[in-house]
Amino acid sequence: MLYSGIMTIRAKEHQRRLPPAERGRAQDTSRDDAIIEAALELLTEKGYHGLTMSEVAARAGVSKATLYRRWTAKADVVADAVATISPMRPPRYPGTSLRDDLIALMEEAGRCDDRPAIVIATFEMAREHPDLYRTLSDRFALFVRGELDKLAKQVADKGRTPLSEVELDAVSNTLIALLAHNAGPAGATISRERLTALVDHVLMVLMTGARAPR
Repeated sequence: MLYSGIMTIRAKEHQRRLPPAERGRAQDTSRDDAIIEAALELLTEKGYHGLTMSEVAARAGVSKATLYRRWTAKADVVADAVATISPMRPPRYPGTSLRDDLIALMEEAGRCDDRPAIVIATFEMAREHPDLYRTLSDRFALFVRGELDKLAKQVADKGRTPLSEVELDAVSNTLIALLAHNAGPAGATISRERLTALVDHVLMVLMTGARAPR
């Protein structure tokens, strides 16, 4: 689905959960799990608009103080909750060629199989809530940029001219734009054939200066 990925990622690195206080007793991590699950359940039942922090706390069986020590805003807890179900994680790259690895990345970035109703509802709401949208968009961009950086370094190790930071940014932005355009406003699944064509005729040209050999 469109932007299914905005949430990937090494969630621990990009989560919006507040860090534990330096003083005082350690926070019970099981409460984090309960809060996240409660947020997902309420998101499914009521959507982003209907979900409240008070209901999340009540469903999770924690006090509002406990919840707010971890997340200060609804957008934050929703973003971290959706991050736990997103399929956006580093693909299993074939390693046979840059082309094959790029196809694997495009497939992963364009897929959303786990609890799609939740993710679709979240992104519908994100359009009306800039803070949530910005969080999700930034996470997806960080994921794509990081994965492309790894692939670009592998290409450089094989003797090709390394891509500059500006060039990598351009490739990353192009990949995201291609997924968004081809998925359309309804977030339609993009066929492997179409993803392969995008890799062959666009991404390979940007990363190597030439189309993929046939």
